[in-house]
Amino acid sequence: MTDVLAVVEIGGTSVKIGFGVDGRPSDFARTYPTGRIRTAKPAADLAAVICEASAAAGLSPTAIVATVPGFLDRDFDTVLHAKNVPELNGHRLATELSAALALPVQLERDVVLQLLGETSAGAIVGETEVLAIYVGTGIGAAYLGSEGIFRGGGWALEIGHIPMRPPSSRDRPESLEHHASGAALAGAAERYGIDVGTAFLRTDIPALSEALALLIRDQAVAIVTALVLFSPRRLLIGGGVVEMPGYPRDELARQITQCLPRGTGVAAPPITYSTLGWKAAIWGAMAISGSAQRR
Repeated sequence: MTDVLAVVEIGGTSVKIGFGVDGRPSDFARTYPTGRIRTAKPAADLAAVICEASAAAGLSPTAIVATVPGFLDRDFDTVLHAKNVPELNGHRLATELSAALALPVQLERDVVLQLLGETSAGAIVGETEVLAIYVGTGIGAAYLGSEGIFRGGGWALEIGHIPMRPPSSRDRPESLEHHASGAALAGAAERYGIDVGTAFLRTDIPALSEALALLIRDQAVAIVTALVLFSPRRLLIGGGVVEMPGYPRDELARQITQCLPRGTGVAAPPITYSTLGWKAAIWGAMAISGSAQRR
């Protein structure tokens, strides 16, 4: 019997579905608009999307691993807070999706799968004490220590929700995601009437350049905050924003160094950028399900 793991990566913009077949990632993948599950019955509609992708691939999944773009309860079932897909909030997504598909379902944070994928078959194979920061529509982080993924009290390292601006006497502080995520970048592109995919290439708009410089600075501040808390041996950075043409990786590294505490021997760990792209999530899903083969 073929072991087929369906891997579902739910994002604020799109839902990606791929497959691990007998411990290896399949080349097949499909992307659907997240609008397909922005409904009163998101689990049932997600099940329909998975069935659609499975039929297109000619595969029959034996298990599902799905990511949640937000706060997941310690029961690994209840979605506490998905800012970019609020229709998921309060749902016991694993239970509901399992009932709809009659298959076992595991939920995991998307950054955890990306990190485990890169340690399984990507840029940092076999390494531990790694801090991962991924910048996409939102911003997420995960830490892999010598004893496994750090969980804290449940929803640890939801770094995108770090307060980045002091509130007024009546307002809540604005978060890192508000200022430095892909959603913030899209907002800046709209303000200046440009294609978001070219934002880092448009050096001809001084006000945009200033806005992007602050965005990179905010990303660096958040990264250094996590570095000070975890003191990792390696920093892994990935996500759609940092893969955009012209993204200033050298400037980000400079800003990280500038934001670090001053002290003899205090330095940022080596920075590694993700290499597997979408397939990192599949490798990571197979790692947590126990179905991955050695590369």
